[in-house]
Amino acid sequence: MLFRRIYRLHERIKADWRLLALVSYLLVAGLTTALHLVRPGDAEASLDGFLATLAGILTSVVVTTFSFVFVALQLASVQFSPRIVRSFFEYDHFSRFFLWSFLACVAYLLGLSYFGWSGATLIYPKFGIVGGFYLLLLVFPLFIHHVITSINASSITRNIAQRTIQEIETLYEPAEAESWSTEVVLVVAKAAGYLEAMRYQTLYALFPAAPDVSMRVRFHIGSFVMAGAVLAEIRCPASRRAFYDDLVPEIQACFLIGRFRSYEQDIPFGIRQLVDIAIKAISPAVNDPTTALNCLDYLGAIIRKAALSDMTSREAKLLQQKNIAIREFSFEQLVDLAFDQIYSWGKDDYIIVRHVVKTVDNVVPFVQDADKLLVLCRQVDDLELQYLHTDPAVFRSEYLPGTPFLRREHRNSLRNYLDDFYEAVIAQIEALPRPDEALERKKAEYTAFRAALGLES
Repeated sequence: MLFRRIYRLHERIKADWRLLALVSYLLVAGLTTALHLVRPGDAEASLDGFLATLAGILTSVVVTTFSFVFVALQLASVQFSPRIVRSFFEYDHFSRFFLWSFLACVAYLLGLSYFGWSGATLIYPKFGIVGGFYLLLLVFPLFIHHVITSINASSITRNIAQRTIQEIETLYEPAEAESWSTEVVLVVAKAAGYLEAMRYQTLYALFPAAPDVSMRVRFHIGSFVMAGAVLAEIRCPASRRAFYDDLVPEIQACFLIGRFRSYEQDIPFGIRQLVDIAIKAISPAVNDPTTALNCLDYLGAIIRKAALSDMTSREAKLLQQKNIAIREFSFEQLVDLAFDQIYSWGKDDYIIVRHVVKTVDNVVPFVQDADKLLVLCRQVDDLELQYLHTDPAVFRSEYLPGTPFLRREHRNSLRNYLDDFYEAVIAQIEALPRPDEALERKKAEYTAFRAALGLES
C-alpha cells in the first residue's frame, strides 16, 4: 500500500507542470548544495570536458527518445485517431516538462562552458551536473513509463472523457440533485475509474460488528465506476446513522479506484486479456488461429483452477462475519467470459469451435461439483451443434449448404469431438456420489445423442 500511495503522489505532482518544476528544482538545488558542501572542488580544475560530455548525452537521449515516441504515436494514431498526437503534447504536462527540462539543461551546461563558469570550486557547474543526472536517472525512466501508459487505450479514453467533463463543468451549472434516501448510508465514489481492488482487511477492522447493521457492495472488482456512483450501502438503525455517516470517508478509502484494471483480486481481468488476444488473432486482419488456440488452452487451465476452487473468496467469508456482502464472479460468469466471445467471432471456423469443445472436455474430469458440471454442459449446448448428431444428412452429404460447416470432413471432426465430450460428461456423472435430477436428465440426453449414431458404449 505504501508503493500505491507514493505512486498516487507522483501522479498528482506530474499532473501540474508548475508543481512538477518546483519539486524538481528543490530536489536538484538541495542535492547540489549538499554536494558543494561535501566536495568543494579543486581551485585549478575545470569541468569543461565533463559538461560538454553530459550535454551530448542529454541531447542524444532527447533525440532518440522522441524518435521512438513519434513512431509510437503514429502507430497509435492509426489504431485510434489522428487527433491524439496533438492531445499528447497540448494537454500532457509531463511530456512538455521532459522535453523543455532536457533542452534547458543542455543549454545551461553549454552556457557554463561558453561564459567560463566551469571551475570546479563554483556551485554553478555542480548544479548543472546534478540536474543532468537527475534527468537521466529519475525523469527519463519515469517518462518512458509515462509514454507506455499514455498510449494505452484506457488512458486515451480516460483523458478524453476527463477533458470533456471539465468543459461541461466550466460551461454549465450543476443541476439540482435529488436527496438521498434516509433509510441507508451510501458510500459514493469520488472519481470515475476502474475498481482496482479493495482493502478487505482494513474494511473488516473498520466496520463494527452489529447484528442489525449490514453493508452491501454494489460493484465487482474490475467494474467501471462513475464519479458519484454508489459503491456500497449500509443499512443501520436511525439512531446510529450519524456514526456511520462519519465512517463513510474511511470506508471510501477502502475502495481503490484507478485508470486501469489490475491483476490484484480481479480474476476476470486475466481472462479478458486472453480473450482479447484470441479475438484479434482470429480476425481477418491478423489471421493467426494458432494464437487463438493457445489462448483457449490457457483459458481452460484457468477454468480448471476455478472448478477446483470454492468461488466464495476468503475475503468474502471474512467480511460475512460482519454482515458485509461483496460481489464476486460466479463460476458460470467466468466460463461465459472465457468462451462466449471467442465462439461468437470464430463460429465459422471449425478449428476454433472444435477447440472450444476440446477445452471444455479437458476440464470435465476435474469437476466434482454438480452445478459446475451443468455449467460446462450448458456452455457446449449453447454452441448449438446438436444437429451434428440428430440430422442424418449431416454425416451422409459431402457438401451441405445451409449449415456453418459445408464440408463433411469438418462436420465429422466436430462430431467426434462432441462425442468425446458427451462420453466424458457421462463418465463424470456416473462418478459423482449423488448426481441430481438435472444431471441425470443431461446424462440421458447425451446418451441418446450417441445412440443415434451407434456410438453408445
